[in-house]
Amino acid sequence: MSSRPLRPSGRSRYRLLAAAAVAAAGGTAWLVRSKRPQPPDPAPAPPRIGYTRNGASVAPADTETTES
Repeated sequence: MSSRPLRPSGRSRYRLLAAAAVAAAGGTAWLVRSKRPQPPDPAPAPPRIGYTRNGASVAPADTETTES
């Protein structure tokens, strides 16, 4: 049988409790962060109407010609 006591000393016990508290806080922070909602995907750019910035005209969207 060993001569060491089965219970750790007061100082070791406090170190063990501090390490457990830090580990629990880290685990809780990780869990909270992983549960955060993700931002939505960005919306597509709206279509440009009218003229571009360099002054060139934009081609109309429906360029179908009717043949009679």
